Amino acid sequence: MIALKRIIQCVLLSLLVIVGTACGGNNDQAEDQTAPQFTLPSANTAPVSLSDYIGKPVLLYFHMAVG
Repeated sequence: MIALKRIIQCVLLSLLVIVGTACGGNNDQAEDQTAPQFTLPSANTAPVSLSDYIGKPVLLYFHMAVG
């Protein structure tokens, strides 16, 4: 009987977590919203502009260099 009670508690807790995360707040950024234009220096100091990649997916990776 104790094992069944423990299983029911785990299932209810899991459902609570799933429902809680599914009911997240509103997303202020729309999917079709465009990013602002900017230009940054690349690793070889050549400037790279976001407009160079229009229509392509872009992943920005910022790495803190030592030295």
